[in-house]
Amino acid sequence: MKQSFIPAFLKLYGLPPQLLSSAPGRINIIGEHTDYNLGYVLPAALNLQNYCLLSQRPDEKVCFWAENFKENDEFLLGKISFSEDKKWVNYIRGIFWVLEQEGFDLQGINGFLWGDIPLEAGLSSSAALEVSVLNGLRALFRLDLEPIRRVKLARRAENEFVGVQCGIMDQFISVFGEKNKALFLDCETLESKLLPLRLEKEGLRICVYESGIKRELASSEYNKRRDDSSRALDQLKKFGASDYKGTTLSFLENRRKEMEGVLFRRARHVITENQRVREAVQALEKDDFRLLGELIFGSHQSLRDDYEVSCPELDLLYEVAREFPGCYGARLTGAGFGGSGIALVRKERIPAFRAKLLKEAARRKFVRPEFYEVEVGEGARANFLAEEDNR
Repeated sequence: MKQSFIPAFLKLYGLPPQLLSSAPGRINIIGEHTDYNLGYVLPAALNLQNYCLLSQRPDEKVCFWAENFKENDEFLLGKISFSEDKKWVNYIRGIFWVLEQEGFDLQGINGFLWGDIPLEAGLSSSAALEVSVLNGLRALFRLDLEPIRRVKLARRAENEFVGVQCGIMDQFISVFGEKNKALFLDCETLESKLLPLRLEKEGLRICVYESGIKRELASSEYNKRRDDSSRALDQLKKFGASDYKGTTLSFLENRRKEMEGVLFRRARHVITENQRVREAVQALEKDDFRLLGELIFGSHQSLRDDYEVSCPELDLLYEVAREFPGCYGARLTGAGFGGSGIALVRKERIPAFRAKLLKEAARRKFVRPEFYEVEVGEGARANFLAEEDNR
């Protein structure tokens, strides 16, 4: 893929690129809206990636061309400001901003971006963009940034510069993901464990259902859910709880009458979702994909009813999957309010499952969804280009 864009880079800037950096999007198998609540998640990196060709400039100017948008961006180091006009540029500017905040000495850059992660689909294209740029700058300028610090800086850029109060999961899996493995992550301690994802053993594939309903992660609804869960935990702490991970469902149920209904439901989702993640880890360790599928179904029910982040288009995936022979589990993935869902489907049943979804979406007059198989891929990479690559 890089070969087709090297000539475009050369034509745009007059000099060849020095380095190719890449970072993956992700699916979250289970553990939704638990990351910023310092709970458990179980994501996996995708074979879908964002890519970045880079070369140094002799001045303080930063230039990027985004092939997917057919747009460019230019700014000066030391004078980085938020763009109200072009959303995508802020994820790049945020990385340069956070590196300046950390005291790193940078030079200007020529950059060329492209990728195959669907945008605003709940597959973490934004974190992949941040990590690909940051990882490329680390390699190009020999910055002293171990992997965990890269994760934290990419998240800080999104929180403090872009203004999206995301958790740390997306950046973490983009850096640490490995092929054919899921990653169990404690978002409080950042302790993690890679788990084999032996889908072939059961003849399964992961399918992504892109609802066609675009969503804004920075929307008021996302931040409202974050505020709800924080206020719910504050109430639980008054009754003796310390955090969500250590709080049981029975403890919560005993406080039902003392909590506002909405906050009770938000807390119930976080507590039960943490438990589902723990059970999903046990299922993967035993290659028990039937159990994993039931946990995935349960996650969607909780996201729909208690956290209220689903929509009719995503509920369609769940409803069809529940009745479809050969589908083990399905749910929305990502923040919700549109975007994508995932399904665990037997390989030989995928065409029929896709046809059923498209038929039902048309019957309900929904936007035609996209449906495709994905593979679990590698985490971020950065490689200097050999001279022959630039010919």
